[in-house]
Amino acid sequence: MSHCLQGIETSLVITDDNAAFLLPSLWFNAEFRFSFFMEAETMWISRDYCENLGTFHTIDGIKALALYSIYMLILLIQGFTYTTNLSVDILNKLQIAFPFLLLAILFVFMALSNNKLCTVGLNKTKLFQSLLLGIVLAVCLVIGTAVCFRVFRNKAVGITYPLLSVWNIFIIGAFEEEITFRGYIQTRLTGIIRQPVLCSCCTALLFLAIHYPVRWVVGGFSLNCLSLYYVVSLIILHFACDFVYNKTNCLWGAIVLHLLYNIGQSMLVL
Repeated sequence: MSHCLQGIETSLVITDDNAAFLLPSLWFNAEFRFSFFMEAETMWISRDYCENLGTFHTIDGIKALALYSIYMLILLIQGFTYTTNLSVDILNKLQIAFPFLLLAILFVFMALSNNKLCTVGLNKTKLFQSLLLGIVLAVCLVIGTAVCFRVFRNKAVGITYPLLSVWNIFIIGAFEEEITFRGYIQTRLTGIIRQPVLCSCCTALLFLAIHYPVRWVVGGFSLNCLSLYYVVSLIILHFACDFVYNKTNCLWGAIVLHLLYNIGQSMLVL
């Protein structure tokens, strides 16, 4: 196996014999990183997204893991609030306050690294395509869920309407989780995990894991606190949102997908 990478002034052939020696040092060359990610470009990953990934280094991946550690700690603190005597009204307000706190911490990380909003997908590039993909996939996922329950589990599916107050939680939650995980953590982790698809799989597990801490604090440690259906749904949601962002390099469609999916799931009586 060999890879010919052009554009670093002279062409360089990487073989199985010298790859282990050359690849780590070459990774610090921006043009090499761009070429590396472009080789991985498929239906899944766009050129613009590859260019964005090529700007991140190992230190960016370390920062992403540091942010994730803080994120999990704050979720444990949020879980603790449910074990107190706080009123339902205060707890509902905290459900909105905690995502805002997590966003604030994220923006601090970005500011310290001089990261622009476009590096987490908040731009107008292919905005229409991004939104269209997000809406279509959200509808497909919600309808697919209803069909699966009706066909495979022989269960009738009803419709209900979430309270208006819950919509605020859905909106801020979708925005905060998408910009944190698909926008920031996953892109920066490519500084450590060189293969974008593998990086996406690792991010899927990190995304799944954030849905455990609150439940662990409230109900005790157990991997069964999330149903198999919920686990599979979260993994599918991750890859759907990831596809929209990777395909368009615009996170807005993924945010809309996440929001509509949450609303759709809350409307289904399964």
